[in-house]
Amino acid sequence: MKIGWFEDFLTLADEGNFSRAAQQRNTAQPAFSRRIKSFEDWAGAPLFDRESHPIQLTEAGHLMRPVAEDVLRQVNQGQERVRQSIAGAKTLKFASTHTVSILFFPEWFHSIRGVPEETGLSLQADHMDPCAKFLIHGDCHFMLCLSNADVDLGFNQDKYASKIVGKDFLVPVSAATADGKPVYALPGSPGNLIPHLVYSEPSALGQTVKAMLERRDGPNYLKRHSESPAAINLKSLAEENHGVAWIANMRLNRGRDQRPLVPAGDDSWNIPVDIRIFKANGNLPAIAENFWEMIEEI
Repeated sequence: MKIGWFEDFLTLADEGNFSRAAQQRNTAQPAFSRRIKSFEDWAGAPLFDRESHPIQLTEAGHLMRPVAEDVLRQVNQGQERVRQSIAGAKTLKFASTHTVSILFFPEWFHSIRGVPEETGLSLQADHMDPCAKFLIHGDCHFMLCLSNADVDLGFNQDKYASKIVGKDFLVPVSAATADGKPVYALPGSPGNLIPHLVYSEPSALGQTVKAMLERRDGPNYLKRHSESPAAINLKSLAEENHGVAWIANMRLNRGRDQRPLVPAGDDSWNIPVDIRIFKANGNLPAIAENFWEMIEEI
């Protein structure tokens, strides 16, 4: 039995493709396939249905997944506890989506009263999917992101304690005309379709915007123009007059450039979102448990 087999198993379960999973694990596909087969031999049952596209977990695979996640989390947390006991380290470990890490986290963290001055800080900023994996595998104590009732964050949120620590909303924005009006004004018209700057799948923000548009009463005349997983890229495209993008208000309020953006519609087009912090499962260091008690939910 090798710990790496659990990581191989979870990577293939997420990717649904041997080639992509092997790339994620930085190994050749034949070697990766042999490791998966060795893991299945150890487990005593096929864990993947190789006839489906993408590859799916079998019933035995679904039983194995929470076991693999728990094993990796305990291994990572056990290693951290040993290292902290030897080095006397007192470090809080966070994962956060990019927008929250840059525009919300610093001010929020320093606003929390009672954090010892000697506390160290580790912050990993990434897209939603890697952040969720950091949380699931125990690679961080806490994970922060934007959330909304319409969003699938890529993990079972009910399994993790969480608190809402901030509020914001997504605003549809457009470049401005000389008189300060939006170049592209929602909802558009059949003869004047609005270029939509879209978050790449399966972006949490993209899910939020899509759900709002599907639920909204009345027409909207949007045509897909460009896509990116990063809000800052869509904001830049909007500034260059390429269309309308839904951007977090906290990003719009920071460092306006030479080409200001203006709302492309009234407030009914805005989407409320929460800034939520999730606590990793398992036995966290005392410094992390104490910090959790200091966090006030709004």
